[in-house]
Amino acid sequence: MTTAVTRSVPPQRLVNGINPVVRALIRSPLHAAVDDSMLMLHVTGRRTGRRYDIPVGYVPLGGRFMVVTQHPWRANLRGGADLDVTHHGRRERMHADLDENPDSVASVLRTVIEEIGRPAARRRLGLQITVDRTPTQAELAAAVQEFDLATIVLTAP
Repeated sequence: MTTAVTRSVPPQRLVNGINPVVRALIRSPLHAAVDDSMLMLHVTGRRTGRRYDIPVGYVPLGGRFMVVTQHPWRANLRGGADLDVTHHGRRERMHADLDENPDSVASVLRTVIEEIGRPAARRRLGLQITVDRTPTQAELAAAVQEFDLATIVLTAP
């Protein structure tokens, strides 16, 4: 049986090495170089109170932003959270809704894949579609579970 969806993300060591450059770029006057694909979340740890500046890829969704992640920092957003987001060189307050339910995450991913296309899904979502069609709900739900994916939808408060 062929897996319809695989995860295509750079190795974490590479991401950790590049993130300081991306953070600086997002904050700089040169931010336009990444505005169509990256934004930065300013997240406060629930238990520690520590501040994290997390560059993430996103997909615009009708005035909102959708982020896909497999990282544990997302736990800080459970139950919804207000946070600052830097995008287009501006820092603004937004509300984050985290969805970790495999079926609803798969449904959102399916809609986004149909909207942006399979090639863009690899670049924008880190998902490689290995079939010549949009993956089914079941195939996407299996990938969400396998790769521990969640979506974060950011909206203006």
